[in-house]
Amino acid sequence: MEFPRLARDISIERDDAGVPHISAHSLDDALYGLGYMHATDRLTQILFARAIASGQAAETIAARDELLETDRFFRRIGLHRNQPRERDYWPEGTQRQVQQYCSGVNDGMKAVGHTLPMWAIGFEAAPWEPVSVLYIGNLLSFGGLAVSQLENERIVIELIQAGGDEAALRELLPGRLEHVDFDLVRKVHHVRRMSDEALEVLMDLPRLAGSNAWVVGPSKSKSGSPLLCSDPHLETNRLPAIWYEAVLTWNDDYAIGATLPGCPLFAVGRTKRVSWGVTYMKGDTTDFFIEEVRKSDDGNWQYRREDDWIDYQVREEAIGCKGKPPETMRVFENPQGVLEVDPEQFGDGYYFSLAWTGLFPHSGMAIASWLDMLGAESTAQALDVAKECPQPTLCWVVGDAHGNIGMQGNGRFPRRRHDVSGLGPVAAWDARNHWQGMIAAEHLPRIYNPECGYIATANEDINEPGKPKFVSQTLPDYRKRRIVERLEELGQVTPEEMQTLQYDLLSLQAREILPILLEYAPDELKERLAGWDYRYAPESTQAVAFQRFYRNTMLEIFGHERGLGPRRTLYLVSRAGFSSMIIAACDEVLKKENSLWWQTRDKGEMIYTAGEKVLLEGETTWGEFNNFHFTDRFFGGGQVGRLLGFDSPKYPMPGCHATVFQGHVLQTATRESTFAPSYHFVTDMGTDEAWTNLPGGPCESRFSWYYKSDVPLWMEGEYKKLAPKWEPTETSQRSESPETPPP
Repeated sequence: MEFPRLARDISIERDDAGVPHISAHSLDDALYGLGYMHATDRLTQILFARAIASGQAAETIAARDELLETDRFFRRIGLHRNQPRERDYWPEGTQRQVQQYCSGVNDGMKAVGHTLPMWAIGFEAAPWEPVSVLYIGNLLSFGGLAVSQLENERIVIELIQAGGDEAALRELLPGRLEHVDFDLVRKVHHVRRMSDEALEVLMDLPRLAGSNAWVVGPSKSKSGSPLLCSDPHLETNRLPAIWYEAVLTWNDDYAIGATLPGCPLFAVGRTKRVSWGVTYMKGDTTDFFIEEVRKSDDGNWQYRREDDWIDYQVREEAIGCKGKPPETMRVFENPQGVLEVDPEQFGDGYYFSLAWTGLFPHSGMAIASWLDMLGAESTAQALDVAKECPQPTLCWVVGDAHGNIGMQGNGRFPRRRHDVSGLGPVAAWDARNHWQGMIAAEHLPRIYNPECGYIATANEDINEPGKPKFVSQTLPDYRKRRIVERLEELGQVTPEEMQTLQYDLLSLQAREILPILLEYAPDELKERLAGWDYRYAPESTQAVAFQRFYRNTMLEIFGHERGLGPRRTLYLVSRAGFSSMIIAACDEVLKKENSLWWQTRDKGEMIYTAGEKVLLEGETTWGEFNNFHFTDRFFGGGQVGRLLGFDSPKYPMPGCHATVFQGHVLQTATRESTFAPSYHFVTDMGTDEAWTNLPGGPCESRFSWYYKSDVPLWMEGEYKKLAPKWEPTETSQRSESPETPPP
């Protein structure tokens, strides 16, 4: 294809699915071509994302309250202040590669001009620069991942401040709240919660809040080479898709996989030598501290340290709003974090302060790590690259052409006091509660060529006895255990069997919790659920019956006023909202014979009552109960968008939070949202091929053939082949001798 303003000696052609194949003489030129195609196909997406991350959305996109709120959110945390510093920390090679990518974006931007959404709102684009890449990276690290940790910490604070029974809450989250002073938390001015509308803006960002990744070694693979599978989970019903597939070839090498528009990185992918996939570790890199704050006689706001009072550092942020005068926001900072609110609002008293390790110097080196992955020669080298990546917290699963497999955790974790979990807030005036530096990268979890012949990870709790605690949440391990169960059953696996496993709909949660509930269920409900295969298939009526039974049980047992509260419980276990931390914790309580949660009530009677309520509801299929619409990110959702075809018909969503295909539909403030596999990637390191699909296509224009070219594949569980469009030369053939494992 011919592309205007293309300033390099490269060729770009699309395959039948619209995926660009970029051929160049060097990696630098290939990255230029990737930037050019990101601008060609996803210009609105990357420009709007940068506006949000820089705290300029209300000024440049629209004067909407939720955008103004997200601007305050990002300006308060201060991501925009660190980008020039972080750019300068990059090694020379990284700076050069990022600049080549940015040159491609800018040339593509000139060729495109204004997209329809840009024209509609009068958006004027500034050039794409290396700091723009850092903004997009921070959207993934903070807006996409750290925020999910913060929301769970806010849930804990709200449960305490709402008057929840102290002993019962400690039982619900064992070992995680022992350090928390409940009386002190209840004295603090309410924690700042983002509105549902503002959270919807953040939900539009890449959020690897749940994912699967596994790799099998030669002993478990029918081909005798590692098979790697990865499927990051995030919102899937908003088009264009978050990921952008590409195939780059240069010299005698290539890269295949999912890129993040606005960044020159492959989040999931492979080269000739190495393949990788990632899951969110759900590592705790954020903390709320409690500050005692007062106004001094000379009018300065101060915080207490033991018996001393120290002036806050105060910065002013001028936040623009389209068509309106800018507003000024004051931000109060100290070495332990940023105050959640301006103390002028409430006066002297206790306040929450937020700290995040991503604000420390060198956090931008994550971009260098992702680029270095393209040059890794082996699994061992790839794991070393991943180990040094500071943000976000991930589990990297890796396989290589030599037959080696591995897993490496990454992230920058604070070293807390030994008896502080990080899930609940602590007093900042006690220096013993302060972070004592960072945990050394050598302590991060790592696996290399395990005897079992495979490695799987799916957001399970990775904390090990006697080692540093990286995860403070209670996390379910249903998907991880189901993957392992199938790998053990299959024996010698093939790429086709791995594709089938990515669409597996059996819930281990249902298999384990249903017998507990059926013991007390009404007879009619027992008959209805008898013989269920625990699969959340669209045609299943039993999946709906179990889900309602489970929901009602949660409301009966945990939804009373001294517990989680009825409204909050309904929000957490229904289509209205979801917290895997609370669900996992409640499941463990349900498995107990005795608990404080039913100390004064009868467990059996509550479950029976929950079952009777199920019988009052009409029978329906899972596809009718759990369904969604594809909608355009820029024009969908409204009446005009529907009339112009920006919203799709209704589709059934298979699966649930506990199935490998993790498909659930959530209703947020004003729109429907989803959480499901956003990309499927399977590759055999004995070939140069990858098998993929995603809920979307390369192009962001709803009028393009490539807007949702992959949707039929994703819906039907079918895969397309991606491979470099050249034949490897003799010098590129893989060595038959295995890599020597390091000591």
